[in-house]
Amino acid sequence: MANWRLLLAQGKTHLVNLDAEKQELPGLGSFRSTVLRAAPLGEEFDLVGTPARLFEPTLPDLEGNLSRGPQVILPRDLAWITWALALEPGDSVVEAGGGSGGLTLALARVIAPDGRVASFEPRPAHRQVLERNLQRSPHAALVEVIPESLTPETEPRECHAVALDLPQPWELVGWAAASLAPGGRLVAYLPTTPQVAQLLRALEGWGELRILENLQRDWEPKPQSLRPQHRMLGHTGFIVSARHFG
Repeated sequence: MANWRLLLAQGKTHLVNLDAEKQELPGLGSFRSTVLRAAPLGEEFDLVGTPARLFEPTLPDLEGNLSRGPQVILPRDLAWITWALALEPGDSVVEAGGGSGGLTLALARVIAPDGRVASFEPRPAHRQVLERNLQRSPHAALVEVIPESLTPETEPRECHAVALDLPQPWELVGWAAASLAPGGRLVAYLPTTPQVAQLLRALEGWGELRILENLQRDWEPKPQSLRPQHRMLGHTGFIVSARHFG
């Protein structure tokens, strides 16, 4: 795993890999990483004539600096999905549709230090982005990236939760029922209402069914002109959650 730190300089933050030979950062130019390796965490040091500090990166730092491939799940939905799955440290979770790894990183953080995430991602281009982003996480060793599709014929995997970010999750409801521990939870992330309706039909007999759509409105952080921002993040996806009591 690469040695990632969060660099604060000139009022901006940058995610930097201390194992790299040199850094090339906007506004700071190119410099060797040795100056960063010698810097103590949280204390100010001189970086090519600029006061700077290093910090351990948090999950929001990692999520905000993901390499982009397929569309990532936004933080407002990540928070609800991880909550709806009711995961605890040490749990095991299966994810289908790893994509760029935004949800994968969040799941790994929740089940650390000794849980497991199995992420099914059949597309090589997406898997390359996913694996690159995982290397930024201190919990990358908890994730198994499986280079194939999760299908109804896949051998069941004992787990506490299942997260589905793919077009036809209803096809996997039976697989999830066979894999989940009693009381385990399933969450699916879907963009359209017809998909939600079809999934609900497949989830007949499950408990604690819930459909949620998160809408977010940010405000301008200026005391002299405190008001909502002109643009609002509207619909991104429906989050469908259910619980399997066996």
